Amino acid sequence: MTAALLWLLDGLLVAFAVYSYFVEPYRLQLTRRTVCLPDLPAELDGLRLAHLADLHVKSERHPFPREMARRAVRMALALEPDLVCLTGDLGQGSRHIGSAVRLLQPLAAAPAFVVMGNHDHDKMMESEFDGPPDVRLSPAQWRQEVTAVGFTVLQNESVEMTVGGRCVRIVGVGDPSCGWDDLGRALPGDDPPDGDLRLLLVHSPDLLDDPRSDWADLVLCGHTHGGQLRLPGLGSPWAPVWRDRRRAAGLFAVGRTICHVTRGVGAGIRARFLCRPEVCELTLRRGEDGSLPRLPRFPLP
Repeated sequence: MTAALLWLLDGLLVAFAVYSYFVEPYRLQLTRRTVCLPDLPAELDGLRLAHLADLHVKSERHPFPREMARRAVRMALALEPDLVCLTGDLGQGSRHIGSAVRLLQPLAAAPAFVVMGNHDHDKMMESEFDGPPDVRLSPAQWRQEVTAVGFTVLQNESVEMTVGGRCVRIVGVGDPSCGWDDLGRALPGDDPPDGDLRLLLVHSPDLLDDPRSDWADLVLCGHTHGGQLRLPGLGSPWAPVWRDRRRAAGLFAVGRTICHVTRGVGAGIRARFLCRPEVCELTLRRGEDGSLPRLPRFPLP
């Protein structure tokens, strides 16, 4: 009986390893969510955003992230979104950004906005294995590569655009997980805040603990990969958020703002379980969603 149980456990472990490494990471999902905003003008009701993050593209010697990026681009383009938002980690490291933007360039046909993630800054545990320092790009060089193909990079700054005769203000913040965020610099100084719709793009959802993030109607984040491995009934045992693992994925409220965290397209380590990669379509609607989880804000250190 004991031997049979051990064989069963071994078989389950092998099946788990094969599925989580060779099956689920390829099962790219289109996730459609409705975001209800009580003060959304009628002219912006129905605005659709494509939200992508964490593609982790590498060189041609690494076909998996490149294949996933191509599929994600095709999926996002088929949505014909009004805006495209990319919230960081386009490449596995800064030196891969050229490869990444060549794959992502078709998304620039729509107004497309980008913020940097920790991998884009080469701030990751495996950085010492990602080539010598002299092949890495500075943030200015990284920005030049991305803007050259038509994307708008927002690094602690804001832009505005007119949609349906209404002002949409978009703020992009540097990645808090590696200390590049400066929300005070990024936010417009207007009081009351300008913009009929205010979007805040940032790589890590830990920025939500800054009360000034309440400026935004909607915050879009990545970084977590949804935790990658999720256990039934328990969720992810680990996700790279400092204060609340419930922020690892999905739609929720903190303070007066609503936040969406995508599970991402790829990952540095590609294993996934009950946490499929995704491209997200967010449709904005005027109204309120009483079922939206409300998560706490934690005091900043």
